[in-house]
Amino acid sequence: MTIPVSPQQLRAFMVEFLQHVNALRADSGLPEVIAIVFALQDCGYVEALIVEATSGGASFEKHLRAFLEELELHRYSKSARYRARRALMLLSHHLKERHVRSIHAVSEAHLTSFVRSLQRLKTRRGTTLSSHSQCTYLSMVRCFFRFLDKRSVILRNPAARIRLPRPERLPQRVLSPSEVERLLEAPSPTSALGQRDRALLETFYGTAVRLQECIGLDVSDVDLQAAELWVRDGKGKKDRLLPIPGRTARAMDLYLEEGRPRLLHDPAQRAFFLSLSGRRVSQSLVHRMLRSYGQLAGIPHRIYPHALRHACATHLLRAGADIRHIQELLGHHFIETTALYTRVQVEDLRAVLARAHPRERQWRRKEADKQVE
Repeated sequence: MTIPVSPQQLRAFMVEFLQHVNALRADSGLPEVIAIVFALQDCGYVEALIVEATSGGASFEKHLRAFLEELELHRYSKSARYRARRALMLLSHHLKERHVRSIHAVSEAHLTSFVRSLQRLKTRRGTTLSSHSQCTYLSMVRCFFRFLDKRSVILRNPAARIRLPRPERLPQRVLSPSEVERLLEAPSPTSALGQRDRALLETFYGTAVRLQECIGLDVSDVDLQAAELWVRDGKGKKDRLLPIPGRTARAMDLYLEEGRPRLLHDPAQRAFFLSLSGRRVSQSLVHRMLRSYGQLAGIPHRIYPHALRHACATHLLRAGADIRHIQELLGHHFIETTALYTRVQVEDLRAVLARAHPRERQWRRKEADKQVE
């Protein structure tokens, strides 16, 4: 049986093949014949022959559907499944452009070129993908091939050695308490949407929840009498119980008593935060809302939900909160992640040294005595 290939495919295969042969011989000193066999396997050529001869090719879409069903079975959120589908459809398009039609013929070189294509990919706003988005897409690609490998769909995992790009550091600028105050005061206190938006903003800043966690809240997750908020299926599929600060509780109570009944269309609707249509608010709605209120509050840069979470953590640390308590509030597994959110400025460190360092305190007392003399 012959597999039709174009001259471009053949040329690309030969380049990759020779690179593998040379690398294998240099690294392990294998005889040339054995190195050629291993190189053929590394390039996916042997697997492609076996699959084409036995099954007529493997459907990428079929494996994609199975993978998405697996994610749903393990209670991944809709947004996570959407990102997985988006990432894998981009990969499918990339592979088809290179005439790779079988999942078994995908090699590490194909995925490396996919990584480079993501770096050049433009968003709808005409900007390149952030390193965070690239990490998200590539993480889903690695999960997909790990899924296939565990089920013996493929003989080897071509994504095993693909490295994720280093994510960007959090923005240097943190919202000041006065900016947060202006932002929280921006919504109308009398309209149903204004009451909802004020409750949303207070929840972001008061409890430091993530966007998906906030819009995923049900009425049963909020206990205003106990001033507790139950986050279900947070990042990493973890649940956590959070305290609700007083001002946040008042805003949520006002919305629950006045605003939500005016937005509610279906009495069976469980979502806490509702849109005008009576459904659960969407991520895009919250982003538009924050952009609008940021401009209304006179904040010069664009506001994202994570900015309020970041501000909450940073303000707590500056006020003397223990970083372990902040870690619990944010729901971080590693304290190193919390340290990124609570990056302390030089001025904060200088104030801490002046207040707490023993030699610094002695020096300040001596300077004060000299002034008295």
